[in-house]
Amino acid sequence: MRAVPLAVRDTQGVASTKPEMGMSKIYEAYRKRAGGEPDLEAEIGRIGTVALYPVPDEAQQGEFNQLANRLLDVKPEDRGAVLSFASTASGEGASFVSFNTAMVLASVYHQKVAWIDGNFESPQQQLARAEGPTLANLLQQPSRLAELRPAANPALIPGGSNLSQVRGLFADERCADLVRALGERFDFTILDLPPVLGTTDTALAAAATDGLTLVIEQRYLKREIIGHGMDALRAKNVNVLGAVINKRSFDLPKVIYDRL
Repeated sequence: MRAVPLAVRDTQGVASTKPEMGMSKIYEAYRKRAGGEPDLEAEIGRIGTVALYPVPDEAQQGEFNQLANRLLDVKPEDRGAVLSFASTASGEGASFVSFNTAMVLASVYHQKVAWIDGNFESPQQQLARAEGPTLANLLQQPSRLAELRPAANPALIPGGSNLSQVRGLFADERCADLVRALGERFDFTILDLPPVLGTTDTALAAAATDGLTLVIEQRYLKREIIGHGMDALRAKNVNVLGAVINKRSFDLPKVIYDRL
């Protein structure tokens, strides 16, 4: 899979609220933050973390580095950032992108990170037996966040077997309380959500966060589909940070696209 960084030129015209930045500038910004050459061996930081997805190859890892770098600028000065990820339709790779972004923020940029499975339509079965409070528990009782004792960074928080029954709490004040508590506990909280066009609960949950990154697979890159998704998000006042194009292919050689 290929993931394209947030709000860069080769998102091929997808609208973004962030200014465009060339790849070379993103790379130099990364070098400045990292204090040297980029370390693409971020998989070392996966030790102790449940492997929900295969380790990205070097090219993918570099792109996730660039995306994470852009998200560093979203973090408020006085607390951690709580960010959501969702696709427009099912199967576009939002979970893969959000998980690996969380891994890079933790292992490359040394941020304290939580990744939350909020996709009640397609939950992560590998987290079903994880110890500690689930997202469903936390939505009902935000104070239970104090019970979380993560053994690795990022901390992986399952949705819970009853998340689909309590998803209405995304519009409750308790959800806002939970987001505030997560911002105090972690530098970055990444909330993985169901597809935007599949349920209105995605927009409700995303509206409570600092912003949403929309993941779009290239084969779904149709203006009307993206438009419907954006309309659903705007209706709930969601702060859309930008778009990531997943599973890209090039009709022309990539070097030509890079020069456009």
